[in-house]
Amino acid sequence: MTDAGLQHYLDLAERFQAERAAGAPAWLRAFRQEGIVQLARQGFPTSKLEDWKYTNVTPISGQAFSPVRTVHEAGVEAAVARLALPGMGPRLVFVDGWYVRELSRLEGLPAGLTVRSLREALQDGEPLEALVGSRARAEASAFTALNAALLEEGAVVRVAPGTVCPEPVQFLFLSRGDTHVTLASPRVVVQAGDHSELTLVESYVGAAPGVSFTNAVTEVVLGAGARVTHLKLQAESESAFHIGGLHAELGRDSRLASHVISLGGALARNEVHSTFGAEGGECTLQGLYVGHGTQHLDNWTNLDHAHPRCTSRELYKGVLDDKARGTFHGKVLVRPDAQQTDSRQSNRNLLLSEAAMADARPQLEILADDVKCAHGATVGRLDEQALFYLRSRGISRAEAESLLTHAFAKEVVGAVPLASLRDQVEELLARKLPGAKEGRA
Repeated sequence: MTDAGLQHYLDLAERFQAERAAGAPAWLRAFRQEGIVQLARQGFPTSKLEDWKYTNVTPISGQAFSPVRTVHEAGVEAAVARLALPGMGPRLVFVDGWYVRELSRLEGLPAGLTVRSLREALQDGEPLEALVGSRARAEASAFTALNAALLEEGAVVRVAPGTVCPEPVQFLFLSRGDTHVTLASPRVVVQAGDHSELTLVESYVGAAPGVSFTNAVTEVVLGAGARVTHLKLQAESESAFHIGGLHAELGRDSRLASHVISLGGALARNEVHSTFGAEGGECTLQGLYVGHGTQHLDNWTNLDHAHPRCTSRELYKGVLDDKARGTFHGKVLVRPDAQQTDSRQSNRNLLLSEAAMADARPQLEILADDVKCAHGATVGRLDEQALFYLRSRGISRAEAESLLTHAFAKEVVGAVPLASLRDQVEELLARKLPGAKEGRA
């Protein structure tokens, strides 16, 4: 018997499929239908599943979130002006998951770069069958299946072989959640041709406080020698819910750098799935999650070393205060033929209160013998000796704690290669990690 929460989303997807069947190509109808089938087959995950052991998604599955398409409300333009990064190239703006052409900027694209709304691309019959779902398949999880079942909106990025994009591309996803229990299901698909270079920024931010649910999927396929830097900022309302996944496949000698900053959400989960599809690839994953109150911030990474002579570096850090909980589950798989793999994985967590919690599960599964692999995790509090040293020089305890906490986060924030995004993150951290804490000795 299907529970009421799951049935709501199945009914929603069935109505969506029926309303959009006319005129949709056969592959798209089949893709959406497979999402419905997989969602019904899997159901929403429970803590009995190893990959969801520390995260209870009932707050999401138990609410009747639905897409709402009303974007022309007061304050949206002001929010875009406030939250859009300066010095960027193309910019696509989405409000509650829907593309808003009037607030976007697509003029002046360099030769070899195509950026457009996924919905418009589908309406124009652009051939996307081989690209959409090539990395993020419906069977991956119930949330990926739900995204597939509701596939309509998002973005398509194509970079021609040899094209070096001089400016970053930004996708700004605004969630209002002030008057509606909204569901946004964007899908971003990126095809980076051989020896191309692209920096892509995905910003998920709250334009207003309130409850909303973003269920996002990003797929990136890198050609031989391609270079892609993917930057994600998740700073939605702390009443919002966010499930997001980056699914990437690296071609021969390609380079992928992923930087994920997770600050918002009552419950937020960020996944990174990266597969080396040929020899010589390099993948760098960096993440920072900062929670307070009762936030639950989940981070799940999967690096699949499927071919030899590939390198991966991974560093995730968490800062948790009050009753917040952070989880990190990172898996590195080295397949039998992936000789000369070089992989390093590290997770470090800083707890600022007695009630804060961190769960760390770094994993290595090595099926080859000629490899260099290591992993580690730490959970701890601020160093009392370092605090004493600062206080002995006239710095208050609150100031000393702030200095040490920001220094802990700086390693990840400082590695973000885009100055305007670094500045925005540091401003957000300054608000979230105040310099004085009442009640502390």
